[in-house]
Amino acid sequence: MASSSLRAIAGSSRAVTASRLAPAAAAPARVLIPSRGYATPSPSPSPSSSPDWSLPEIHVGQTHPSRYGEHYDDTLSSDLLYMTYNHRLAHATPAATPVPEPRTPYELNRPQPLPRGNRPARPSAKVVRPDTIPRLESITIHTMVKEAIGNKQALLSAIMALRAISGETANGGGRSGSSGVQVVISRSGAAAFKLRAGMPVAAKVEIKGPAMYDFIQSLVDFVLPRIREFPGFALPSASAAKTSPSALGGVVSMGLPATAMALFPQVEANLDAYPRLHGFHMYFKTDARGESAQENARALLSGFRIPFHKR
Repeated sequence: MASSSLRAIAGSSRAVTASRLAPAAAAPARVLIPSRGYATPSPSPSPSSSPDWSLPEIHVGQTHPSRYGEHYDDTLSSDLLYMTYNHRLAHATPAATPVPEPRTPYELNRPQPLPRGNRPARPSAKVVRPDTIPRLESITIHTMVKEAIGNKQALLSAIMALRAISGETANGGGRSGSSGVQVVISRSGAAAFKLRAGMPVAAKVEIKGPAMYDFIQSLVDFVLPRIREFPGFALPSASAAKTSPSALGGVVSMGLPATAMALFPQVEANLDAYPRLHGFHMYFKTDARGESAQENARALLSGFRIPFHKR
């Protein structure tokens, strides 16, 4: 009995010693990554429950200085003030709008009639001051794809090229005003061209802010100097009307052939990715209005080294 009890005590002491010398079991690793709702579902999910985290809103700011934007602020704005200042408009007294006398008592409180004629009223000339110097507002690039009438997939190459040239996407960088590349549909049909109203036939993109100065830099530095026998964009003839809606709107339009689209560095780097390139039109919209608005807009573009020539 004594020997058996001694053996039991010795065995228990050896077991306790072994348990003390044995390495402790590794503790379970802690996961530092926040768990998503779909990875570890809760035992009692509810429709109102949300994930543990959400992606923050990304707003892309200015990543590099704008050469042409700084050129306008430092040099071009003062030159335009000297070139476009009109002493007569700056000191002219605005004429009061004539109010017709009511012919009968019933016409006393009636609203004023609309102006007669088939043309809208001319915008009043904008007085050029240091705070109202002509400024570029936006650039619209438009291309029409004739092959899209029979095959809608022909628009894909034009959409890809416009997106590469402009760098614009819908609400890109958190900008709510960015519309990206848009597909243009026809408003009316033409039986001779098998065109029906509502068919997608073109694409356009509007560029604003610093991106439009980057587009002008690519156009002036890489595209226009490499076009063969390019004299510049033609000016309107001397007999063109000075009071037409286009002359008073402050918008300058110009076009380039399909070979010019391949000269943009954004397209030239991956030229094989575009099955076909197309010609395009560019519309430079300024805030100039009224008399000599289009001439002031051309003076602004010539300051960005865009060439013009007489017919």
